[in-house]
Amino acid sequence: MLREHEVHILLGCADARDLSQLHIDAINTVIARFHSRQIDVDFHVIRAAGSFVTPDVVMDIKRTIEQELRHSKNASRPVRFYVHIQSHGHLTEDSSKDYISHVHHLHIEDGSPLNCGMLGASAVAIEIEQLLLEEKPEFTVKGKSFKVNTYEDIRTLLRTVYNHDGYLAGDWIKSIDLLRTHPRNQRTILERAIKHDPDLKTLDIAITAGIQDYAIHSLIRVDGGDPAVPFWDEVQEFIRKHAGSERMSKEILLHQAEKQKPLAGLLCMSDPRMSSRTAAARFYLGMKGIELYTSGYMPNMMFNMTGSNFDLPLTPFGPYVICGFFYAVKHLHLTDQMVMGYDEIQTERIVKKIENDPLMNMIVKHFGVNLISINQVDVLAQ
Repeated sequence: MLREHEVHILLGCADARDLSQLHIDAINTVIARFHSRQIDVDFHVIRAAGSFVTPDVVMDIKRTIEQELRHSKNASRPVRFYVHIQSHGHLTEDSSKDYISHVHHLHIEDGSPLNCGMLGASAVAIEIEQLLLEEKPEFTVKGKSFKVNTYEDIRTLLRTVYNHDGYLAGDWIKSIDLLRTHPRNQRTILERAIKHDPDLKTLDIAITAGIQDYAIHSLIRVDGGDPAVPFWDEVQEFIRKHAGSERMSKEILLHQAEKQKPLAGLLCMSDPRMSSRTAAARFYLGMKGIELYTSGYMPNMMFNMTGSNFDLPLTPFGPYVICGFFYAVKHLHLTDQMVMGYDEIQTERIVKKIENDPLMNMIVKHFGVNLISINQVDVLAQ
């Protein structure tokens, strides 16, 4: 029995370029190293457009932690929890390339297609408002039907279904204010949420904040290196060391440093043991007859959003899931959207959640989205 247990949760963007085989190799390699040091490591990923710490994301983090505590093999073994908040963008040539840097040494390449699309989230939200007012859809909520004709009707929809008393654009959905400080700001939001949660505040939870710089294909911590997290630091060291290799250069430089142009969207559970992004990608490539000249996972393949509550059909989606879904369908033209649960029943629940969510359902119908239902059990058996 290993003496210690660490649980790491990455809150990353849904951006299709945000994951490569190098990242997967780095995590698996360092997990093996820690295992040899008698430290058991579990790694989870939550994918949310813009890496915003919204109430639904906080709940995802809490559910992940609760799941780990329930399935712990040794109740007396100490457990440490880490959340890594990671945004992404294109830093200028004169920006610091050091792993631990200060925000005043970092500058964003304005207008670069490599920057996070949620820099314009409010503009995307305005488009959703416009679609609502043009389509004038009729919704049935809690047994009552009403039609959206005005902004006040939109506010009624948000208040009734999504528990938000306010406007949609610039209020419920806001743009990233400043990319350099965004991960630190989200860290503060999460710290406050933990402080006010009676369960989470009793646990040992450390939070890091960083920016994935697509110009150098590496993470830069903007939290001063505090807290020290040996596992995460070793993962990032591995990525920096191997990013320049011949195989990785061909894979990453050509695909991660391109404008986001994924093949399909993917909605799935946040636990990779229940929904594998790589397995979904392989399934889609096989279904479309697309061949790749690599055995690993290529960046820029899947626009992926995850959630621990995606299989709860009677609850709505969060604001940045809806915004990200709209952005992926309209602006990235991803009308193929895979829906992946662990088994057929869980996948059906996720599809039902999409149908029950007024805004998600409207987007699906308006753009003719093709929801491709798959499940991990069947995909891995192929």
